[in-house]
Amino acid sequence: MQALALKTVQIPAFSVNMVATWARRFNTRAALAKLDNTALEDIGVSYRQALKEANKPFWL
Repeated sequence: MQALALKTVQIPAFSVNMVATWARRFNTRAALAKLDNTALEDIGVSYRQALKEANKPFWL
């Protein structure tokens, strides 16, 4: 009887870190989109800058 060979799944080494980065970007940009003008002023970001950043896809 032949021994069964285990099949391995190859996942790029960066995938876990990349997914974590994408999740962080998504969450940060969603939070940024919810800030009002006063909060944006407090952090030194204009409405236009916040809108531009919030509308970026998470992979960029």
